Amino acid sequence: MTVGNNEGQMVLIMEQMRMAMSGLCDALSVTSVVSSGDPSMEPLDIEITSTTSLAVVSVEGSINGNLMVALLQGASPDITTSEGLVEEFASAVDAMSQVLDSEIGAPSAASGAPTVAPDVSVPLIVDGAVVGAVLLFLAPAAEPASEEPAEPAEPEEPAAPAAPAAPAPAAPAAPAAPAAPTAPPAALGGMGTIKQMDALAGVMMEITIEVGRTSLPIGQLLQLQPGQIVELDREVGSPLDMFINGTLLAHGEIVVVDDQFGFRVTSVVTTD
Repeated sequence: MTVGNNEGQMVLIMEQMRMAMSGLCDALSVTSVVSSGDPSMEPLDIEITSTTSLAVVSVEGSINGNLMVALLQGASPDITTSEGLVEEFASAVDAMSQVLDSEIGAPSAASGAPTVAPDVSVPLIVDGAVVGAVLLFLAPAAEPASEEPAEPAEPEEPAAPAAPAAPAPAAPAAPAAPAAPTAPPAALGGMGTIKQMDALAGVMMEITIEVGRTSLPIGQLLQLQPGQIVELDREVGSPLDMFINGTLLAHGEIVVVDDQFGFRVTSVVTTD
């Protein structure tokens, strides 16, 4: 089990995975009807080879880590490559992200079997046979450090000479530290480390350029006619606002680019 995720959290994660599989199975059911089995923390008995189609995404939210979809050779007549799997996987991302309550990055093709065991495995089934799997590699959950060694430190102040003896045994304990880095299953050695920011680079964001705002009573709105002028709250020459998914990001001005309007950024809004 990934460090920091207790049994109760794993039960919730497995239930989310169970519900999210319907969206993925609908996307993968091109010519064959794909269904999913029960999520399990035990590894599946499937062999990922060079002919296996693999797709991966990063997940961030109520679940943090990486998802890998593996489709064995011959599982689907219409999905024979990782690129084809990525296309079908992409159409299921929106449905899955709502159930998982997490942001899911753009799917990308991968090659090579993972070098660590998944935290949750879900079999993909066609006509009763396991033809693939969805593998979840959780990132280590942060554990609150509430230890306060300040009080014991005060009584030990007189025993200052004994302090040098403590570092000596600490030296052999240092080699045990590398065990922690091996715990993050988010790093998949065979296919390279998957950076969440890189995976999110292809996510489309809605950009809105706001010229100005005003408020009108409903009665006046109902009387609007073509050619009527509505006065806004912005003076001539004032910079316009750029919103990204409703959040103010920058100020700028309108320009013309090849007979089309464009927006030149003059300043970026900071959150200091």
